[in-house]
Amino acid sequence: MEAWQALLQEVIDKLGQAETARRLGLSASTVSQVSNGKYPADPGNIADKIITVFGDEKMQQEQIPKGYKKNAVGHLVPIEAIKDEDLARDDFVRETMSRAYEIGALVAGFKKNLAGEMQAWLDMAAEKYGAKIGGMRGNLTLTSFDGKCQILRAVSDLLDFDEALMAAKALIDECLREWTRGGDPRVRALIDDAFQVDKKGRINAKRILALRRLNIDDEKWLRAMAAISDSLKVVGSRTYYRFYERDENGNYQQIPLDFSAV
Repeated sequence: MEAWQALLQEVIDKLGQAETARRLGLSASTVSQVSNGKYPADPGNIADKIITVFGDEKMQQEQIPKGYKKNAVGHLVPIEAIKDEDLARDDFVRETMSRAYEIGALVAGFKKNLAGEMQAWLDMAAEKYGAKIGGMRGNLTLTSFDGKCQILRAVSDLLDFDEALMAAKALIDECLREWTRGGDPRVRALIDDAFQVDKKGRINAKRILALRRLNIDDEKWLRAMAAISDSLKVVGSRTYYRFYERDENGNYQQIPLDFSAV
């Protein structure tokens, strides 16, 4: 194992996969592939980032002399010169963060094991009926014998748009110029809102696709809707796990465990 791989594993064990990915600016799935040696491309750039981000942190920690603490601007301060309440706060924050990292690692491990066990049920069903089921596709619900408990696996596609979306926007703009000439500008505001991007530069697929449900019989508008359909691409998927327990009224209530960020 190379030094950067050992450093990555050390960081994952300490911080958990989700926090490690966040600090590296990568997805959790990419960090998982790299740590397991299954990354499909050359991990050289990622290795450099791991050394830069976490190697520097480790060196800084090792360089702090005994009897000192480093303050927020990087200065070494003698412990005896630090107020008691500041030391107590520092201890509380660090201890709490340490527990949070442990819980994060526990949740990540639970999700990883759950993913494998849920897939095993699909594989068992496939083997029984002589079918082949590839990958993690498909939703799955497992219910206890008494019907009281349920585990749900839901797979959601991640959608994106290619350059054809810009052609759709141009056609829609032409429609709006014709329809709203001298009319209500709020109509344009509603359409423009559908094409707004979020802080990460992504377009909201639901708002764009909602335009296709509008019953507008106009040749130019229909061409725009065709362009939207052609521009739509599935770029990945996200798997969610949800847990339910049936209450005294027979309704399933979700147990609030949020795996979405793990």
